[in-house]
Amino acid sequence: MTTDALRERGDSLEDAFFRDVDRKLIGELQAKKEREQQLDELAAASGIVHRDVLGALLDAGVHGEALVAVGLVPLIEVAWADHSMDARERDAIMQAARDAGVTDGSAAAAVLSAWLDRRPGAELLEAWKGYAAALVAELDEEDAAAVRDDILGRARGVAEATGGFLGLVASVSREERQMLDELAAALGG
Repeated sequence: MTTDALRERGDSLEDAFFRDVDRKLIGELQAKKEREQQLDELAAASGIVHRDVLGALLDAGVHGEALVAVGLVPLIEVAWADHSMDARERDAIMQAARDAGVTDGSAAAAVLSAWLDRRPGAELLEAWKGYAAALVAELDEEDAAAVRDDILGRARGVAEATGGFLGLVASVSREERQMLDELAAALGG
């Protein structure tokens, strides 16, 4: 093999190497741009400006269209607090979802359906806590109290959905009370 042929093969290998590197860098840039667009969409839908909170929500699988489902996270967490989802709790959550505008076939309905069938991971609650703290921080005291009362009232409604037994047994389990306290703390209450 001549020196020129060897040099041509070397150049060809070098070109191939840099094409692969370029493709990888372009892919990384596209992924970063797509994530930034998703963060922007989520920011527009939620009103949250804190990128770390938005990132945690994205990492937990919450995207702009499904943001309405985020408002249902406290209800889901209360229902699953005792490690089971009662049919009455499910019904209460579905009614709250309809009241919030969740329609069949929407992204929010798909997310909610998954949460009703299987308890979400702890990262969802942590992402919601970040969301709640950021939301309350953006509001004045009166509006923050109204949001807190609304969210906790709906969550308490789910906890109470199972009822008691002839008024002799508390309708809200110890685990549900603990979750309600955890949610209240996240909302600054």
